[in-house]
Amino acid sequence: MFYEDVLVERGETVSGLALAYGYKASEWRKIWDDPRNAALVAKRKVPEHLQIGDTLMVKIPWKVTAKTLSKQADGGLMEVERDGELGKRLSWVQTVYRHNQPIGPNPSPFCVDACTPDDDLPFYWTNNEIKNDPNLRKKFRDHSSRNPPTAAMGDTRWRAVVSLAVVTKKRVTIWSSMVWGWDMTPASVVTTVGPRDATGQEVNGHLNLLRKGVGTGPLTFTQGGWSFRQPTP
Repeated sequence: MFYEDVLVERGETVSGLALAYGYKASEWRKIWDDPRNAALVAKRKVPEHLQIGDTLMVKIPWKVTAKTLSKQADGGLMEVERDGELGKRLSWVQTVYRHNQPIGPNPSPFCVDACTPDDDLPFYWTNNEIKNDPNLRKKFRDHSSRNPPTAAMGDTRWRAVVSLAVVTKKRVTIWSSMVWGWDMTPASVVTTVGPRDATGQEVNGHLNLLRKGVGTGPLTFTQGGWSFRQPTP
């Protein structure tokens, strides 16, 4: 659990922000009555007096409730779910190590999924995918696959780090990061790896890849104004 510091903009309300960050709109008191907002409440008295430029602290308590990695003949299928409501400011991010079988025009073994990029945003699901199925804000699903490697290539070792993400403007805060993947031999023998919690070193690498990653445009996500961080206490 952590808190997201939200700078209030024109037209925003406590109930609207609650809905954006994964609460029901009717649960706005969970935010307004939080001790971290005591000074703001004392100053404004009621939510209707919230002003542009106020900082509202929003508790982010959502957690992974289910995760499954299933072995497939051509790789692995990872499925994750979280609790909370949909929340238009909640998302997923994933970075991938593709080892000896990178796909797409980028020959690097490292990428920010999707690989190859399908939009200019750092998130796993595109806006159109979420528009077609809003429940994807709460669900992650990835079937990664490859052909059997040649004997000369040796085993393929595919790895990914996936995280829950909260998005405030272009600032992305990640938590509940998980490592998952699989190995494949030239004889098509697949062995799954994980899922398990990412180590601190792996999370740092994950963040670095997100910063250096690219979408469909020429700029890295950092150059495009995005920032990535772990939660602050």
